[in-house]
Amino acid sequence: MKQIHLILLMFFLFLGGCAQSPKSPVQGQATLNTLNTFNVWQARGKIAFISDDDRQSVNFNWQLQNDKQSLTLSSFIGTQVLKMTEFAHHSEIIVDGKPYTGPESGPLIERISGWQLPIKQAPNWFTATRLNDHYELDVQGNISEASWQDEQGKVWTIKYQRYRNFDGLTLPARLTLSHQDISIKIQINAWHFDT
Repeated sequence: MKQIHLILLMFFLFLGGCAQSPKSPVQGQATLNTLNTFNVWQARGKIAFISDDDRQSVNFNWQLQNDKQSLTLSSFIGTQVLKMTEFAHHSEIIVDGKPYTGPESGPLIERISGWQLPIKQAPNWFTATRLNDHYELDVQGNISEASWQDEQGKVWTIKYQRYRNFDGLTLPARLTLSHQDISIKIQINAWHFDT
């Protein structure tokens, strides 16, 4: 009789342990496939633009909605530095209360602020979605490094230093973009997805 009680006790302990184990995060290709179901996301964090003669850091709020992006950069005291919004046929940037428009977001940001940022491909590199065949994977199946050419012909390299579990998805938390002598360091503190 004691053996039956012991077996039942072990069985219920095993079931209890299974019920309380945390859900494993979705990683690697599973994350990429899952992200294809989302057409609305928002990310917040910090971004630093670094070149040989300059370094500037700002907070960002980056959003994608139905293939159109918006990006707000603000100082650490909350002052808006730049706001970019993509529309059906043009992009608009507001700096110091003045609007500027152009056909593409990346060249417009560079012309107005001097910062180079490959905006057009951002929905892919920001979420670590494969851009082409030029990428390397880590042991978990997540992209560790990738390179691609933007719409202006500039070759960019991205390195993902850290991933984190955001609501069950393994997503970038720290990454570095580079082109020639330019580095852009991004720290992502929060992700939010809608279907």
